[in-house]
Amino acid sequence: MSGNAEERMDRRAIVFSNVGHTYTHMFTVLYATAVLFLPKVFNLPYGELLGLSSFGLVLFGVAAVPAGWLGDRWSRVGMMVVFFIGMGAGSIVTGLADGPAMLWLGLTLIGLFAAIYHPVGIAWIVASAKRQGMSLGINGVFGNVGNGLAPIFVGLMIDFVDWRAAFILPGLLSILTGLYLLFCWKRGDIGDTTADRAPAPAADGGAMMRVFFILTITMACTGFVYAGIANTMPKLFENGLGPAMAGDYTRIGLFVGLISGIASFASMAGGWLADRYSARAIYVVFWLLQVPLLFVIVDLSGGSLLLATFLAISFNLTFTAAENMLVAHYTPFRWRALAYGAKFVLALGVGGLTVKLAGWMYDAQGGFDLLYFYFAIAAILAALVAIFLPGRRRPEPVPVGAD
Repeated sequence: MSGNAEERMDRRAIVFSNVGHTYTHMFTVLYATAVLFLPKVFNLPYGELLGLSSFGLVLFGVAAVPAGWLGDRWSRVGMMVVFFIGMGAGSIVTGLADGPAMLWLGLTLIGLFAAIYHPVGIAWIVASAKRQGMSLGINGVFGNVGNGLAPIFVGLMIDFVDWRAAFILPGLLSILTGLYLLFCWKRGDIGDTTADRAPAPAADGGAMMRVFFILTITMACTGFVYAGIANTMPKLFENGLGPAMAGDYTRIGLFVGLISGIASFASMAGGWLADRYSARAIYVVFWLLQVPLLFVIVDLSGGSLLLATFLAISFNLTFTAAENMLVAHYTPFRWRALAYGAKFVLALGVGGLTVKLAGWMYDAQGGFDLLYFYFAIAAILAALVAIFLPGRRRPEPVPVGAD
């Protein structure tokens, strides 16, 4: 295959991966805003209904390991086709639900198929990118645009159309995207990569074990804090902004969407930093910056609440590119998707349990005070263990005259 043809395939891979990241984060948080309205539909308390999404969000993490294994052993493109079509079908089932059991089924299917994206889509983009840090940063923006679009879209659907449309319309779009990717794959316009376009220097076994031990802790903390903020933000804003600022679902969704969408550009800044500085420095600084915010956020209201939430999410997103580069640099190519699967078992599986905990705490205590205290403790723990990450690894110099 010519160099130009390879470059075109790489660009298509990056486009589909970025679109997939938007869909992933959009579909997995649609329910966080919709559930504010659903107690009126199903006559059940908010916390109980929020908990229906927990198993799907756990699968969003746990199913990443077999998804990554299949991506390595079968085809990353093929797995992405399954991802788009399966997640769309789950969203349609959710939109057609006539009771809690069908809601649970639809949300579980969304989580199961959404689990494919992170191990497969991130491995695909890392292999296809020449500037991994910036490409991962841009990919992070696309993911968080999905977080931003979801609450705005859901709010508009609830207020002006129907809550079911908030799941059925995106579901149809995802299925169509999957069919188009299948068409491109069968035509040979896109395919699997067999090696990194920008290979990193080999890592020794000791450093590899140290990195994965530390990432086990930091990624679990990431899942706990990020999923917790993303899924409690609509209720936090409904309570903290008051009727004057958040008197209907569209306005609540707009505030959640704006905060998530603008914060997404922190991923690009993080990608720029990851190409220049060590993951250790990025981790420690941006985890510590979150700590004071997480301690006080539940006591804030109005503009202060919006600012604190924006900063907390931005700081959490800044180290995502560095984290994904660490996994890429310390994992052999043939195990790359499986390694990302293991990473997201922690980050996303723990996040699913967080949602269950959040719903239980809210129904029991009427607020999230204790939950956000736990988030702050997790941020301190992540910063402390990140100190032991290795420093920045640089490519070996090429000897003068070498081919």
